[in-house]
Amino acid sequence: MALGLLSIVAVLVIAAIVYLAVLGTQSRGMDVTVGIVDGRLRDCPSTPNCVSSDVGPSDDHYIAAITDASGAKWARLVEAVAALPGARLMSSTEHYAHFTVTSRLFGFVDDIEFHYRPTDGEIAVRSASRVGQGDLNANRKRVDSVREMLR
Repeated sequence: MALGLLSIVAVLVIAAIVYLAVLGTQSRGMDVTVGIVDGRLRDCPSTPNCVSSDVGPSDDHYIAAITDASGAKWARLVEAVAALPGARLMSSTEHYAHFTVTSRLFGFVDDIEFHYRPTDGEIAVRSASRVGQGDLNANRKRVDSVREMLR
């Protein structure tokens, strides 16, 4: 009886690992649409694995923008984010930056975007997983890490 249960658990663990590896591979091969639309970062999908400062505070995806009245944080942002494990700068303009962040385990790729708004004294942010439903708050933690690095 115990051996049968152990075998079932082992099969389930192996299936979960294979599933996560497949999702990681899919996320690395995906084409994503990022950028600014009508002066704002794109909306989050309905899944809970995205955070954005361009949604209302009552939205579960909400995270506060990074305050930056002087522009000093924006000037340091690319270098700071590039220091995150797995981060890679994909594009950058005077007021926008897009990075991908690849996880060590399974190679999941997330996208993190920043939109500097000097007249508002803030840097809007959006961080989203490409696949799956949950992210164990990885995107929220990543934005909080960037915020801390820029203090």
